[in-house]
Amino acid sequence: MWHFKDKNVMKLYNKSNVARTIGLAPPTLLRIVAGKQNCSKLVAYCITKTLNPEAEIEDYFERIK
Repeated sequence: MWHFKDKNVMKLYNKSNVARTIGLAPPTLLRIVAGKQNCSKLVAYCITKTLNPEAEIEDYFERIK
């Protein structure tokens, strides 16, 4: 599972558009960004590449064992 590191990063983006782009419900994306819900590697990858195509998952998420 993966945990979003810094919720301040998402202040620059329209969360509804990001959720729609990656196929998540907006409330689900909000819970992930707020740190209330962890996500799979695939969801973390999709969020990362939507925010910055050059970034790596570890730039925005930390792995939870």
